[in-house]
Amino acid sequence: MAQAWFEKRERGSGWGMRVARTLVLALGRRTGRALLWPITAYFFCFLREGRIGLRRYYEALEGRRPSLRTVFAHYLTFARTILDRAYLLARHPDAPPYEIRGFEAVRSCLDRGRGAVLLGAHLGSFEAARAAASLRPELKVQVIMNVGVSRKLNETLGALDPGAQDSILALGGAASLLRVKEILAEGGLVGLMGDRALGAEPTYEAEFLGRVARFPLGPLRLAATLQVPVFFFTALYRGAATGACRYELVFEPLCEPPPEAAARVDWMRRLGERYVETLQAYCRAAPDNWFNFYDFWQVQDSGSPRRRTPDDGGDDRVGRARMERSDAPHDVGPRGER
Repeated sequence: MAQAWFEKRERGSGWGMRVARTLVLALGRRTGRALLWPITAYFFCFLREGRIGLRRYYEALEGRRPSLRTVFAHYLTFARTILDRAYLLARHPDAPPYEIRGFEAVRSCLDRGRGAVLLGAHLGSFEAARAAASLRPELKVQVIMNVGVSRKLNETLGALDPGAQDSILALGGAASLLRVKEILAEGGLVGLMGDRALGAEPTYEAEFLGRVARFPLGPLRLAATLQVPVFFFTALYRGAATGACRYELVFEPLCEPPPEAAARVDWMRRLGERYVETLQAYCRAAPDNWFNFYDFWQVQDSGSPRRRTPDDGGDDRVGRARMERSDAPHDVGPRGER
């Protein structure tokens, strides 16, 4: 089984990244985007696993093998979102614009003094949201993340806005859970990813783009424990075809908090179904924003994933997530970080 993206060693030196950061800010976004072509070509040529992962993604999404041009353009979109992080965090004049859609439901929760969980994915750019939060106080989100992933890149870009680092909460441990509870009790927003399991983290299975995939169970357990509304969240990169690039911050309601502790398992099942269904819809709406560069449909201990057919009860909708009832303590995530 191929290693997931987060298990790969981070490429590039911290010194080189700092030099690149200085250059792109000094030269401007137009020149910076031109420099991305040879960099993208390098990773396109030498990162074989990423090409295979994207090929399987497009096969699931469109039912056919993508062209090399499509895969390269996907790599380029990813590179552009990384470049934009520098301009957004530095509040550079060349920073791309963004628009917000669906925040009214979240604002209604905040106005009532209730916090909310924003369940995101490796789809689009989370940095666009963090940049928006620096200008819109009501959008300030405390992000739960594995700080060991892409450490060099995050440190390099974090230097552009040191205050943004305060919005990051390290994944795992009782202290993290207590801090999350405090933020939500104060009517704040907590964001975390719901599409990538780390190591031996418990998972649930769901049909995603017609094939069975595994998703982490931890975010669902956390949401059930915290007793707050859950919203799907993404910041999509738009306008690549026209050159008028912008970001679209999307908030979409998923579930109200479970009515009682006894109903948590069924509530987590519904939340998992709605999350996967919503993620699937946005992948179809913005296919080049999917940034899981590995075989997402590999299912451990279950053999090779297969495409559901009408004969075995499957259809184009997301299947029921299969979860096991667990009495394990609810936590923010696994204690062992990679």
